Amino acid sequence: MDLGLGGKIALVTGAANGIGRAVAQALAGEGARVYLADLDAAGAVAAADALRSAGTAAEGIRLDVGDAASVEETFARVLSREKRLDILVNSAGILRTSTLRESTPADWELLSRINVGGVYLCCTAAARAMSEQHYGKIVNLSSVSAFKGGGSVGNVLYGASKAAVAALTKGFAREYAPFGINVNAIAPAVTQTPMTHDSFSNAELRARVERSIPAGRIAEPSEIANLTLFLVSDLAAYVNGSIVVIDGGLLTA
Repeated sequence: MDLGLGGKIALVTGAANGIGRAVAQALAGEGARVYLADLDAAGAVAAADALRSAGTAAEGIRLDVGDAASVEETFARVLSREKRLDILVNSAGILRTSTLRESTPADWELLSRINVGGVYLCCTAAARAMSEQHYGKIVNLSSVSAFKGGGSVGNVLYGASKAAVAALTKGFAREYAPFGINVNAIAPAVTQTPMTHDSFSNAELRARVERSIPAGRIAEPSEIANLTLFLVSDLAAYVNGSIVVIDGGLLTA
């Protein structure tokens, strides 16, 4: 099925690895020109180089989503070159696994700056440009931990930050729908990424998590990417402000 993404200009944050990289690969595979943005500039460039070697259009750039100046600079660079931005996927995020008693104000400040502030800053920059062209698709990465007050790996502070992402998604969708912009979020269950790798080096924890999911396994980044493709396509033109859960049945258990 042709999703109509050929020639679209896309920016994916947190694209050096994990879900962000899988999303960038999927978009490039559909013919979009993809900017892979990450604080790990070398990783973003390497991921983009791999896509270009496969014959797709991609470029890696450094982006600190929690820094307003970095966000403005990155979006200005893309818009100066492309004159438009059709797709934004906010995948950048960090994880904390400590208990509430072990957590610190610094943990909360960092999670808020990256997971919440990053989505706000990038959505604001993208929506400004998309409003002028009266077209745009934004997908934010939330989490099932937003519904559970913490998840299988991430702690309650992480869950709270992802709940804030869900609220931002609904607010941006409501305000910018009249400008032809769709803003949705995906709420995955725990996914096999470098961010969760250390936690799952504990075989007992991994087995316990897998038993808690009716599907019997954790998600692959490509599965999150496939859902993202649908949401940024015009097949989902009437989907706006939704938080789409992809969890192997976890929330039904």
